[in-house]
Amino acid sequence: MPKKVSPLRQYLHSSQTIHYSLILTLPALAIYELGVLILFRDSFFELRNTGEVLLRSLFESIGLRNPLAVSLILLAIFLIVMVRGYKIEKKQGIKADYIIYMLLESMFWGFLLFMALQMFTRLPLQVYSFEDKISNINLAIGAGIFEELIFRLVIIGAMMVIFTRGLNLVHHWSIILAILLSAIVFAAFHLLMEPYSFPVFMQRVVGGILLGSLFYQRGYGVSAYTHIIYNILILAESW
Repeated sequence: MPKKVSPLRQYLHSSQTIHYSLILTLPALAIYELGVLILFRDSFFELRNTGEVLLRSLFESIGLRNPLAVSLILLAIFLIVMVRGYKIEKKQGIKADYIIYMLLESMFWGFLLFMALQMFTRLPLQVYSFEDKISNINLAIGAGIFEELIFRLVIIGAMMVIFTRGLNLVHHWSIILAILLSAIVFAAFHLLMEPYSFPVFMQRVVGGILLGSLFYQRGYGVSAYTHIIYNILILAESW
C-alpha cells in the first residue's frame, strides 16, 4: 500500500517545481514587459535591473534592439520552458489554490526579508512624481524575475554542477558554496549601476544568501515573488 502524503508535503513538493514557478511568474513577466514598452518606449533597456544587464549585452551582440521583439522573445521562452517542464515532470493538472498559497507564502518571506535587511542599512531612494513611482514598481517586478533567474536559477544551478560533478564535493558543501558565491556575484553586479558602499554591499550579500537559500528550499517562483515583495516594500517605505 503506497504511503499517504500529507497535503502540506504535496504543496511543498509541487510548488517547488519549474512549471509551477513559471506559471506563477508568467503574469508578472507579462506585466513587466508591457510596462517597459509603455514607460520606456523611447529607449532600449533604460533603467532596467542588474539581471538584465547580461541580457542587454546578449541581445545587442546579435543586433537585436527592438523592445517589442525582446519582450516577445522573453515571454516565448518562459512559455516554452513552462510547457516543457510540465511534460517532463508529468503532473496531473494544475491546482489553482497552490498558486494562491505560493503568493501568500512569498508575501510572508518578502516581509521577513525586508525586516532582516533593514538591520544593515536603509537604501536611499527619492521618488517624487507619480510617474516615477509607477516606473519603480515596474522595475521592482522585473528585478525579482530576472535577478532570481540569473543569480539564483542559472548561477546556483551552474555552480552546483561544477562543484558536484567537476570537483566531486559533497552535496551540502556544494550548495553552501554555490549560494555564498552567487550572493557575492549578485552584490558585485549592482556596483555596475551604483557607487560602492560597504553597508549596502553587505546588505546585498546577506540578501543574496537568504534568497539563495529560499530558492534552494522553495524554488524559483517563490524566491522571485519574495524578491518582488521585498522591492515593493523598499519603495513603499520611501513614499
